[in-house]
Amino acid sequence: MSSTFTRRDAMRWASGASMATTFLPMSGRNALWAHPAESKLLTRPLGRTGREVTTFGLAGGNKVMWDLPGGEGVEIVVKAVRMGLTYLETANNYQLSQRNYHKAFRILNLIPGEPGYDASLRARLFLATKTGLRSAAIRDGSKPAGRSAGGGATCVEDLMRSLSQFFGDGKGQIPEGAYIDLMQIHSLTQESEVDVIYEGLENPGDKSLPRIGAIAGLVDFRDGTNLTGLNPGHKKYIRHIGITGHENPTVHMAAIRRDSRNNLETLLVAINPNDRHYFCHQTNSVPVAAAKGMGIIGMKIFADGVMYGLEKKFAGTPGQSVLSVGKPGKAPYEDFLQYSLSVAGVSTVIAGIGLIDKAGDPGRDQLVADLSACQLRDPMPQSRRSGIEARVAALHGTDTNFFQRTSSGFLPPRSVTVERAPSGGPVRVMWSTAFAAGDPIVRYEIYRRDEKIASVPFAPQISEAPFSISDDAAPAGFPGGLYYKVRAVDAAGNFVDSISVKPA
Repeated sequence: MSSTFTRRDAMRWASGASMATTFLPMSGRNALWAHPAESKLLTRPLGRTGREVTTFGLAGGNKVMWDLPGGEGVEIVVKAVRMGLTYLETANNYQLSQRNYHKAFRILNLIPGEPGYDASLRARLFLATKTGLRSAAIRDGSKPAGRSAGGGATCVEDLMRSLSQFFGDGKGQIPEGAYIDLMQIHSLTQESEVDVIYEGLENPGDKSLPRIGAIAGLVDFRDGTNLTGLNPGHKKYIRHIGITGHENPTVHMAAIRRDSRNNLETLLVAINPNDRHYFCHQTNSVPVAAAKGMGIIGMKIFADGVMYGLEKKFAGTPGQSVLSVGKPGKAPYEDFLQYSLSVAGVSTVIAGIGLIDKAGDPGRDQLVADLSACQLRDPMPQSRRSGIEARVAALHGTDTNFFQRTSSGFLPPRSVTVERAPSGGPVRVMWSTAFAAGDPIVRYEIYRRDEKIASVPFAPQISEAPFSISDDAAPAGFPGGLYYKVRAVDAAGNFVDSISVKPA
């Protein structure tokens, strides 16, 4: 399936904004983006946030985070908003990105309290940032978990830094009416980090706790409460809370299973045609998030530029940008974007921009080209997605996703336990999720010794409660013991067995 929009549509977007809002005339180098365009960008619901976002979003890395001649990073943000893009993404750890967003917001009349503030435009935008810190409060003098480019120790400090850099003076001042739509806990990698972010959530007002996790603190600033004692002004500085990660789907799945209160509303993960050659997000964490009703945002669509020739490392300095729209002899850029948008549950995909063009030529402007490619009303069929995977592997190789954990293969169901009353009766078999390789899991099979006694369609595990079945026909005894195992079977017919367990 091809993109819904054409090159001609893309050229029309480049002449201005596709938003219902009326913009004030502009002059100088921003005049290009001051006029309404004819076509409206497609949107999708962002999970259960109650918001819709454009199917392509602007990442805050790449040129947006550097101080470039002519303010090119700022121009990218302004142009994106004028063209109708609504999902804007960045992070505290992205160098100058939040400050460049501020410069763009000033041009766009998005600074609350200033003359001409455009509240309707601000309401249309969905502004997301991230904190690399895992705690909201540290009372025992221990070392902060995570990292902040601002030198802070807690996610609350990062939140204040973001608000000040986006809308204030960048030194701590925050204007009345400023808020962030989504605060994400950035790059969760180890399961121990999940324990830290959940610290104190059940008893946030207990002042004897040595640490309060990020979630409890962010909930206060979302709801305007002060259960932690960290929000005495009862500010509502954020609207939603999410998590992100490049590397380890098991950690994202653990965080979502722990979320009994549904505080986590979005998941940002790496998705591209080579994902299935690694510890795969789209067959592991993405289905769990989708089953929980979370909004899913795809990133690393072009493997941080590796697909088109950049080194296999995170871009940290000016010059580490792809300066073309695709490349001859490689898979078309549209394939990468539309592949990722076709993963079930994905709301939007984001990419950094390394090239814009004053004339808006989609052959020379990544922003225009990417927006055009993402006007995809219906997901690709699996046959086309499989073809793209094969083409990318042939033309780009599979050694691209340096940010992603290598494949561990198809991993068996975990934590299998078997219970039976001392007086006999049915046997209850319980287990936790298996982890998929590149193909999705389709069912679990339960065996008593060598006999298959049940087949259970696969479902993502969205809570800490295990899956279970009852063996009502279990015999009273069996020579050598009554052992059970759980087998996971994937869409390709591969299977993997748990260890065998007998009733305690």
